[in-house]
Amino acid sequence: MRNYFRRGFLPFYCMADDGDAPGGDAGGGGDVSVINADGSFTDDFYGSHGEENRAYLSRYKTPPDLAKATVEMRKKFGKNPDTMVEIPSETSGDDVRAAFRKANGVPDTVDGYAYDYSDDFATKLGPVSDERMAALKEFSHKELGLSQPKFQKMLDFYHTNVSSDLDSGNAQMKEMTDQRFDEGTAILKGLWLEGTDERTAAALAHLQKYGEIEVKGKNGDMINPLEKLFGEAPQLKQSPWLTMIMDSMASKMGEANRHGGGDTGALSLEGINSQIADVRAKQNVIKETNPVNYKGDPEFKRLEDSLKVLYQKKPA
Repeated sequence: MRNYFRRGFLPFYCMADDGDAPGGDAGGGGDVSVINADGSFTDDFYGSHGEENRAYLSRYKTPPDLAKATVEMRKKFGKNPDTMVEIPSETSGDDVRAAFRKANGVPDTVDGYAYDYSDDFATKLGPVSDERMAALKEFSHKELGLSQPKFQKMLDFYHTNVSSDLDSGNAQMKEMTDQRFDEGTAILKGLWLEGTDERTAAALAHLQKYGEIEVKGKNGDMINPLEKLFGEAPQLKQSPWLTMIMDSMASKMGEANRHGGGDTGALSLEGINSQIADVRAKQNVIKETNPVNYKGDPEFKRLEDSLKVLYQKKPA
Protein backbone atom coordinates (compact mmCIF):
# COMPACT_ATOMS: atom_id res chain seq x y z
CA MET A 1 0.00 0.00 0.00
CA ARG A 2 1.39 3.41 -0.98
CA ASN A 3 2.42 5.64 1.89
CA TYR A 4 1.39 9.21 1.16
CA PHE A 5 -0.93 11.85 2.63
CA ARG A 6 -3.57 13.73 0.69
CA ARG A 7 -5.82 16.45 2.26
CA GLY A 8 -8.28 18.35 0.10
CA PHE A 9 -6.35 19.85 -2.82
CA LEU A 10 -2.93 19.38 -1.18
CA PRO A 11 -1.08 16.15 -2.17
CA PHE A 12 1.86 15.73 0.17
CA TYR A 13 4.03 13.31 -1.78
CA CYS A 14 6.71 13.37 -4.42
CA MET A 15 8.03 10.88 -6.92
CA ALA A 16 11.07 8.87 -5.85
CA ASP A 17 14.05 8.37 -8.11
CA ASP A 18 14.71 4.83 -6.89
CA GLY A 19 12.58 1.91 -5.89
CA ASP A 20 14.07 1.59 -2.44
CA ALA A 21 12.49 4.74 -1.05
CA PRO A 22 10.21 4.25 1.95
CA GLY A 23 6.68 3.45 0.92
CA GLY A 24 7.63 3.13 -2.77
CA ASP A 25 7.10 0.25 -5.13
CA ALA A 26 10.11 -2.10 -5.25
CA GLY A 27 12.08 -1.85 -8.43
CA GLY A 28 10.33 1.26 -9.77
CA GLY A 29 9.90 4.97 -9.16
CA GLY A 30 7.05 5.03 -6.65
CA ASP A 31 5.46 7.78 -4.61
CA VAL A 32 7.62 8.92 -1.71
CA SER A 33 5.89 10.22 1.40
CA VAL A 34 6.76 13.69 2.63
CA ILE A 35 5.23 12.88 6.02
CA ASN A 36 7.32 11.48 8.83
CA ALA A 37 6.03 8.75 11.11
CA ASP A 38 5.16 11.36 13.74
CA GLY A 39 3.01 13.29 11.26
CA SER A 40 5.49 16.11 10.58
CA PHE A 41 6.76 17.15 7.19
CA THR A 42 10.05 15.71 5.90
CA ASP A 43 12.91 17.85 4.70
CA ASP A 44 12.06 16.80 1.15
CA PHE A 45 8.74 18.65 1.46
CA TYR A 46 10.40 21.90 2.50
CA GLY A 47 12.69 21.78 -0.51
CA SER A 48 10.05 20.57 -2.96
CA HIS A 49 9.27 24.07 -4.30
CA GLY A 50 12.77 25.44 -4.57
CA GLU A 51 15.18 26.75 -1.99
CA GLU A 52 13.76 30.24 -2.34
CA ASN A 53 10.51 28.97 -0.76
CA ARG A 54 12.06 26.73 1.91
CA ALA A 55 11.90 29.40 4.65
CA TYR A 56 8.22 30.06 3.94
CA LEU A 57 7.21 26.38 3.94
CA SER A 58 9.24 25.77 7.10
CA ARG A 59 6.63 27.73 9.02
CA TYR A 60 4.34 24.71 8.86
CA LYS A 61 5.34 21.59 10.81
CA THR A 62 2.40 19.31 9.94
CA PRO A 63 -0.32 19.04 7.26
CA PRO A 64 -2.97 20.38 9.69
CA ASP A 65 -0.80 23.47 10.23
CA LEU A 66 -0.65 24.09 6.50
CA ALA A 67 -4.35 23.40 6.03
CA LYS A 68 -5.29 25.81 8.82
CA ALA A 69 -3.10 28.56 7.36
CA THR A 70 -4.65 28.03 3.93
CA VAL A 71 -8.19 28.30 5.27
CA GLU A 72 -7.35 31.43 7.24
CA MET A 73 -5.79 32.99 4.17
CA ARG A 74 -8.90 32.31 2.10
CA LYS A 75 -11.07 33.87 4.81
CA LYS A 76 -8.85 36.93 4.87
CA PHE A 77 -8.71 37.52 1.15
CA GLY A 78 -12.13 36.18 0.14
CA LYS A 79 -13.80 32.92 -0.50
CA ASN A 80 -13.10 33.11 -4.23
CA PRO A 81 -9.37 32.66 -4.94
CA ASP A 82 -9.89 34.33 -8.32
CA THR A 83 -10.51 37.66 -6.59
CA MET A 84 -6.96 37.74 -5.22
CA VAL A 85 -4.47 39.71 -7.28
CA GLU A 86 -0.73 39.67 -7.52
CA ILE A 87 1.19 42.52 -5.90
CA PRO A 88 3.23 44.10 -8.71
CA SER A 89 7.01 44.12 -8.58
CA GLU A 90 9.48 46.08 -10.67
CA THR A 91 9.39 43.37 -13.33
CA SER A 92 5.62 42.89 -13.43
CA GLY A 93 3.78 43.36 -16.70
CA ASP A 94 1.10 45.91 -17.48
CA ASP A 95 -1.68 43.35 -17.00
CA VAL A 96 -0.54 42.63 -13.42
CA ARG A 97 -0.31 46.32 -12.62
CA ALA A 98 -3.71 47.04 -14.15
CA ALA A 99 -5.36 44.23 -12.17
CA PHE A 100 -3.81 45.47 -8.94
CA ARG A 101 -4.97 49.07 -9.55
CA LYS A 102 -8.50 47.90 -10.35
CA ALA A 103 -8.65 45.75 -7.22
CA ASN A 104 -7.61 48.78 -5.14
CA GLY A 105 -10.31 51.03 -6.59
CA VAL A 106 -8.07 53.29 -8.70
CA PRO A 107 -10.25 55.09 -11.28
CA ASP A 108 -9.67 54.32 -14.95
CA THR A 109 -8.91 58.02 -15.59
CA VAL A 110 -8.34 61.20 -13.57
CA ASP A 111 -11.97 62.10 -14.27
CA GLY A 112 -12.88 59.51 -11.66
CA TYR A 113 -11.56 61.80 -8.92
CA ALA A 114 -13.72 64.41 -7.19
CA TYR A 115 -12.92 66.54 -4.15
CA ASP A 116 -15.55 67.85 -1.75
CA TYR A 117 -13.90 71.09 -0.59
CA SER A 118 -15.56 72.12 2.68
CA ASP A 119 -16.92 75.65 3.17
CA ASP A 120 -14.63 76.09 6.18
CA PHE A 121 -11.51 75.40 4.12
CA ALA A 122 -12.77 77.53 1.23
CA THR A 123 -13.32 80.50 3.55
CA LYS A 124 -10.04 80.17 5.41
CA LEU A 125 -7.71 79.01 2.63
CA GLY A 126 -9.43 80.23 -0.50
CA PRO A 127 -10.50 78.12 -3.49
CA VAL A 128 -8.32 75.45 -5.08
CA SER A 129 -7.38 76.56 -8.61
CA ASP A 130 -8.34 74.37 -11.56
CA GLU A 131 -4.69 74.04 -12.55
CA ARG A 132 -3.61 72.85 -9.10
CA MET A 133 -6.50 70.39 -8.83
CA ALA A 134 -5.70 68.96 -12.25
CA ALA A 135 -2.07 68.45 -11.19
CA LEU A 136 -3.15 66.76 -7.94
CA LYS A 137 -5.44 64.37 -9.79
CA GLU A 138 -2.74 63.50 -12.31
CA PHE A 139 -0.16 62.82 -9.59
CA SER A 140 -2.62 60.79 -7.48
CA HIS A 141 -3.60 58.65 -10.46
CA LYS A 142 -0.24 58.11 -12.13
CA GLU A 143 2.24 58.11 -9.25
CA LEU A 144 0.24 57.16 -6.14
CA GLY A 145 -2.53 55.01 -7.55
CA LEU A 146 -5.12 56.31 -5.09
CA SER A 147 -8.76 55.34 -4.94
CA GLN A 148 -11.39 58.08 -4.82
CA PRO A 149 -11.91 57.78 -1.01
CA LYS A 150 -8.15 57.94 -0.40
CA PHE A 151 -7.88 60.95 -2.72
CA GLN A 152 -10.49 62.75 -0.61
CA LYS A 153 -8.80 61.78 2.66
CA MET A 154 -5.36 62.86 1.43
CA LEU A 155 -6.55 66.37 0.51
CA ASP A 156 -8.62 66.68 3.69
CA PHE A 157 -5.52 65.77 5.72
CA TYR A 158 -3.42 68.33 3.83
CA HIS A 159 -5.93 71.17 4.20
CA THR A 160 -6.54 70.37 7.87
CA ASN A 161 -2.84 70.77 8.60
CA VAL A 162 -2.52 73.92 6.49
CA SER A 163 -5.54 75.41 8.28
CA SER A 164 -4.02 74.55 11.66
CA ASP A 165 -0.70 76.16 10.67
CA LEU A 166 -2.56 79.27 9.51
CA ASP A 167 -4.42 79.54 12.81
CA SER A 168 -1.17 79.14 14.72
CA GLY A 169 0.53 81.79 12.58
CA ASN A 170 -2.35 84.23 13.06
CA ALA A 171 -2.24 83.69 16.82
CA GLN A 172 1.49 84.41 16.89
CA MET A 173 1.02 87.50 14.72
CA LYS A 174 -1.72 88.80 17.03
CA GLU A 175 0.50 88.21 20.05
CA MET A 176 3.34 90.19 18.43
CA THR A 177 0.96 92.98 17.44
CA ASP A 178 -0.43 93.16 20.97
CA GLN A 179 3.09 93.36 22.39
CA ARG A 180 4.00 96.24 20.08
CA PHE A 181 0.73 97.98 20.92
CA ASP A 182 1.40 97.65 24.66
CA GLU A 183 4.94 98.94 24.17
CA GLY A 184 3.72 101.99 22.26
CA THR A 185 0.95 102.68 24.78
CA ALA A 186 3.46 102.58 27.63
CA ILE A 187 5.63 105.13 25.81
CA LEU A 188 2.66 107.40 25.17
CA LYS A 189 1.61 107.36 28.80
CA GLY A 190 5.20 107.96 29.89
CA LEU A 191 5.53 111.01 27.62
CA TRP A 192 2.08 112.54 27.90
CA LEU A 193 1.05 111.40 31.33
CA GLU A 194 -2.50 112.57 31.99
CA GLY A 195 -2.98 114.03 28.50
CA THR A 196 -2.73 110.71 26.64
CA ASP A 197 -6.39 110.24 25.79
CA GLU A 198 -6.87 113.84 24.71
CA ARG A 199 -3.80 113.90 22.50
CA THR A 200 -4.65 110.56 20.99
CA ALA A 201 -8.10 111.84 20.04
CA ALA A 202 -6.58 115.08 18.71
CA ALA A 203 -4.03 113.16 16.61
CA LEU A 204 -6.77 111.02 15.06
CA ALA A 205 -8.86 114.11 14.38
CA HIS A 206 -5.84 115.68 12.69
CA LEU A 207 -5.40 112.59 10.52
CA GLN A 208 -9.05 112.59 9.51
CA LYS A 209 -9.01 116.31 8.77
CA TYR A 210 -5.94 116.34 6.53
CA GLY A 211 -6.15 112.75 5.32
CA GLU A 212 -9.68 112.99 3.92
CA ILE A 213 -8.79 113.09 0.24
CA GLU A 214 -10.28 111.38 -2.79
CA VAL A 215 -8.59 109.79 -5.78
CA LYS A 216 -10.07 108.42 -8.96
CA GLY A 217 -10.02 104.64 -9.31
CA LYS A 218 -9.51 102.68 -12.52
CA ASN A 219 -13.27 102.48 -13.02
CA GLY A 220 -13.68 106.21 -12.60
CA ASP A 221 -15.08 105.90 -9.08
CA MET A 222 -13.80 108.23 -6.39
CA ILE A 223 -11.91 106.45 -3.60
CA ASN A 224 -11.08 107.67 -0.12
CA PRO A 225 -7.58 106.33 0.69
CA LEU A 226 -8.08 106.86 4.43
CA GLU A 227 -11.18 104.69 4.41
CA LYS A 228 -9.31 102.05 2.43
CA LEU A 229 -6.44 102.14 4.92
CA PHE A 230 -8.68 101.72 7.96
CA GLY A 231 -10.69 99.09 6.11
CA GLU A 232 -7.58 96.98 5.52
CA ALA A 233 -6.12 97.61 8.97
CA PRO A 234 -8.78 98.89 11.39
CA GLN A 235 -6.38 98.46 14.31
CA LEU A 236 -4.46 101.50 13.04
CA LYS A 237 -7.09 103.73 14.59
CA GLN A 238 -5.87 102.64 18.00
CA SER A 239 -2.17 102.35 17.10
CA PRO A 240 -0.05 104.35 19.56
CA TRP A 241 2.70 104.57 16.93
CA LEU A 242 0.40 106.28 14.43
CA THR A 243 -0.79 108.56 17.22
CA MET A 244 2.79 109.67 17.88
CA ILE A 245 3.38 110.38 14.19
CA MET A 246 0.19 112.38 13.71
CA ASP A 247 0.72 114.27 16.97
CA SER A 248 4.20 115.28 15.82
CA MET A 249 2.85 116.34 12.40
CA ALA A 250 0.10 118.39 14.03
CA SER A 251 2.65 120.05 16.29
CA LYS A 252 4.97 120.90 13.40
CA MET A 253 2.14 122.24 11.30
CA GLY A 254 1.14 124.42 14.23
CA GLU A 255 4.71 125.72 14.55
CA ALA A 256 4.73 126.60 10.85
CA ASN A 257 1.48 128.50 11.16
CA ARG A 258 2.75 130.47 14.14
CA HIS A 259 5.90 131.48 12.27
CA GLY A 260 4.19 132.45 9.05
CA GLY A 261 4.85 129.22 7.15
CA GLY A 262 2.68 126.48 5.85
CA ASP A 263 -1.05 126.95 5.60
CA THR A 264 -1.82 130.65 6.03
CA GLY A 265 -5.57 130.11 6.36
CA ALA A 266 -7.36 130.51 9.66
CA LEU A 267 -7.23 127.56 12.01
CA SER A 268 -10.47 125.93 13.08
CA LEU A 269 -11.47 125.95 16.73
CA GLU A 270 -10.89 122.21 16.77
CA GLY A 271 -7.36 122.67 15.41
CA ILE A 272 -6.58 125.42 17.94
CA ASN A 273 -7.83 123.34 20.85
CA SER A 274 -5.76 120.42 19.62
CA GLN A 275 -2.63 122.54 19.57
CA ILE A 276 -3.39 123.98 22.99
CA ALA A 277 -3.71 120.45 24.36
CA ASP A 278 -0.41 119.56 22.72
CA VAL A 279 1.39 122.54 24.24
CA ARG A 280 -0.02 121.90 27.73
CA ALA A 281 0.99 118.25 27.53
CA LYS A 282 4.55 119.29 26.75
CA GLN A 283 4.50 121.69 29.66
CA ASN A 284 3.33 118.86 31.94
CA VAL A 285 6.32 116.80 30.92
CA ILE A 286 8.64 119.67 31.87
CA LYS A 287 6.86 120.07 35.20
CA GLU A 288 7.34 116.40 35.95
CA THR A 289 11.04 116.47 35.14
CA ASN A 290 11.72 119.81 36.84
CA PRO A 291 8.97 120.38 39.46
CA VAL A 292 10.99 122.99 41.41
CA ASN A 293 12.12 125.37 38.66
CA TYR A 294 10.04 124.46 35.61
CA LYS A 295 9.07 128.10 35.04
CA GLY A 296 12.73 128.94 34.52
CA ASP A 297 13.04 126.38 31.76
CA PRO A 298 13.47 128.18 28.36
CA GLU A 299 11.29 125.60 26.59
CA PHE A 300 8.54 126.09 29.16
CA LYS A 301 8.65 129.86 28.54
CA ARG A 302 8.48 129.34 24.77
CA LEU A 303 5.46 127.10 25.21
CA GLU A 304 3.80 129.77 27.36
CA ASP A 305 4.21 132.23 24.49
CA SER A 306 2.73 129.69 22.10
CA LEU A 307 -0.31 129.32 24.34
CA LYS A 308 -0.90 133.06 24.29
CA VAL A 309 -0.80 133.11 20.50
CA LEU A 310 -3.19 130.17 20.26
CA TYR A 311 -5.70 131.71 22.63
CA GLN A 312 -5.57 134.95 20.61
CA LYS A 313 -6.43 132.95 17.46
CA LYS A 314 -9.55 131.52 19.00
CA PRO A 315 -12.65 132.95 17.38
CA ALA A 316 -14.67 135.33 19.49
